[in-house]
Amino acid sequence: MGELAEILRANLRELAHSHSRTLRGIDAELKAARESAVVPSEQNQSDFLQALLGPGTFMQQSKETLKALGKNHGVKRYGNKPFSKLTKSDLSAALKEKGVEAPPRPIEDLNKRELVVFSKKLMDLLLKAEIKSVQKELAV
Repeated sequence: MGELAEILRANLRELAHSHSRTLRGIDAELKAARESAVVPSEQNQSDFLQALLGPGTFMQQSKETLKALGKNHGVKRYGNKPFSKLTKSDLSAALKEKGVEAPPRPIEDLNKRELVVFSKKLMDLLLKAEIKSVQKELAV
């Protein structure tokens, strides 16, 4: 019985070493991926979303979003109405008049077909970024 227990113990030790080597390799790959990942700036994120979602319109935004944009861009009134009484269409017209660019359409508002298109575009962009990363590594 002692010999069998010793064989099992040796097999378990070998298996544990094998798993620890695998886990160390995975950890090294994850660290390398984190180090090579580029954190996009606020402008790059905006451009990225614009490329994926296409140009937005003010009418696709919520009234709360339009009010926040209006406050950020100094909209006080539109026509003879004060800011607090503006409707969604008034807010949209006031922002256009101020020269504000409409943000991209909210992702939450996409239907199933648009989400599929969005996902394909996202996968293409990620694949292109990965290819560029690999090419950069090979050039170094």
